[in-house]
Amino acid sequence: MTSLVALALAGGAAFPALANPEALERARQLLNQSNPKQAYMELIKLESQLAGNVDYDYLLGVAALDSGKLDDAIIAFERVLAVRPNHAGAQMDLARAYFMMGSYDLAEASFKQLAESNPPPIAQQTINRYLEAIKARKRQTTAGWSGYAELGIGYDDNITGVPTDFGAAAQQSFGIVGIEATGNSIKRKAAFGNAAGAMEYSHPIAQGWGVFGGAEVRGRGYDGESDFNSVSGDARFGTALNDGPTQWRALAGYMAFNQEGAADTDPKITNDRRSAYALGEWKHMLDQKTQVGLGLQYSQVRFPTNAVEDFNQIFLSGSWLRSFESKGVPLLFVSAFVSDDDAVNKLPDGVTDKSKNLAGLRGYLQYSLTTKLNTFGALGFVLRRDKDDFARSTTVAEGEDRFGEFVLGLNWEFRKTCAVRAQWSYTRNASNIDLYDFKRNEVSTAVRCEIN
Repeated sequence: MTSLVALALAGGAAFPALANPEALERARQLLNQSNPKQAYMELIKLESQLAGNVDYDYLLGVAALDSGKLDDAIIAFERVLAVRPNHAGAQMDLARAYFMMGSYDLAEASFKQLAESNPPPIAQQTINRYLEAIKARKRQTTAGWSGYAELGIGYDDNITGVPTDFGAAAQQSFGIVGIEATGNSIKRKAAFGNAAGAMEYSHPIAQGWGVFGGAEVRGRGYDGESDFNSVSGDARFGTALNDGPTQWRALAGYMAFNQEGAADTDPKITNDRRSAYALGEWKHMLDQKTQVGLGLQYSQVRFPTNAVEDFNQIFLSGSWLRSFESKGVPLLFVSAFVSDDDAVNKLPDGVTDKSKNLAGLRGYLQYSLTTKLNTFGALGFVLRRDKDDFARSTTVAEGEDRFGEFVLGLNWEFRKTCAVRAQWSYTRNASNIDLYDFKRNEVSTAVRCEIN
């Protein structure tokens, strides 16, 4: 039966007059104009006449895939491959359609078959990216453990995030002359070593549903600045739903951060922090190259030795992810967020508190130099506004910070599950309260291995 179908399709393709070149050219123009839905509507009308023509079927498949008509796309690409089994475009797009439909085993098999055909570097990088995404999705639908281990070193030129001239900053912020920096107010710099690791267990339930739970631990130690060594841990559990191009996650967790600090108060105020949180996430693939997401999180953040900093937070975020199949296979990720942070306790005056609002935007760009080496960069901006006047200063009523971040780095995958990352980050907090105005540089390198 298969051979008869292939023969019939081949016979149909042997009559170019049936291809309706004007209709196909019109469809190509619509696809080039990023209008796949209109292209699909025009092409599907011709299916009874042109099904079996390779050019027609491939255009129909692309238009259907980009329009979210996954079943039609798969049928069209399968017709192409019945006539031309080595049609690389149809092979790649069929694998994409399986991926978007949530048929990860079929998608993985298709992409691996493509990888074995010695594709061009751009295609190979695209295939690798899909295989990584499939691995991540299958973790939520396959029982088992996953995680990572990381070791790194680096240098931080402003550990405490303080202004260069603390005395002048204190005078501007509080109108007090002659204050000298002590304890946490001293600008400190040092080399550091860090380690991190995480393990998570996932277990499928039924029809795309699964549950998961895990923990992550991080530690950093500074050379000669042991008061600022830190250890943090995060435990979480939740449920996930994979429904083809859409993924849902709901989870709850608890995080603890411990850092002694160098405060010269009695009793001593540390930098310790505790957070309990609940998070809901939604991600949806608009097409095989574009994903959007939304997240809503509620957190209770507490400072065991400094209760005036305690707050509850509502955090809303959105994201957009786009991959490009051109030289370097660029990947662009943009996210934005807003938050409402309500202080739990008042300042000593009994009226004012440190409630605030945050709004931020971050962009991340990755560019592949080879299949194993990529460069990346990130830009971020966060605006902070205090809700109460004179919350952080006795001389500046409306406290406002503008925080910027720039990151540049390289990532080299030296073996299948391990990579070396080297990066430089520069942060700048421009505040109208000088005490919170600072610059910071950090360079680091780390080796990270995935555990599957």
